[in-house]
Amino acid sequence: MTPLATVLYEDSMRPNANGEYPLHDLVMQLVEDEINGQTRLLRPLVDKNPRKGINNVLNDVKRTALIAGAGKLYLLVDRDKIARHLGLQANAPDADVVDALKERSDAKDKLHPFFLLPNVEGLLRSIQACDRDLLPRNVKAALRKKLNDRDIVFNETGKTARKELRDCVCKEQPGLSALAKTIANTVSSSGARIA
Repeated sequence: MTPLATVLYEDSMRPNANGEYPLHDLVMQLVEDEINGQTRLLRPLVDKNPRKGINNVLNDVKRTALIAGAGKLYLLVDRDKIARHLGLQANAPDADVVDALKERSDAKDKLHPFFLLPNVEGLLRSIQACDRDLLPRNVKAALRKKLNDRDIVFNETGKTARKELRDCVCKEQPGLSALAKTIANTVSSSGARIA
């Protein structure tokens, strides 16, 4: 099956992860929360592509048409650094950042950026604020950029039983929520069988 979309992530995949990327799994669980589908059926519809740095994401934006193929290209990037990398003021409005990213793209209509506030550590802090009892040692280590602990926290947050936690996190991270809703709309409007 040809993917409907690809998500470029600024963040990197943990070494020896065997292709597993729990941030993407969390995003796909949020999509499932939206459309009440089955995550295992959703996975082939949306590719993940962790890029290990904003410069790699910005280089890939220039090749949107190639990466997106017949589908769409979504970005999930840290809001705190992207404006500066685009030559904008750090406090530039999100719309200006989106416009600057689309100006770099060879297929503006296929490119859809979303932002973590202010970054992936901000996402971890949102998880922590929504559930102070959730794996406190792992969260603390994840905030120190320990990738294994970050993945443990994202995996736990993505568990089916943690929907209330995810709902809270989405209120704290509107870019993450918007990405999941946009993917859900893409999947739903495609007619793909997901239940």
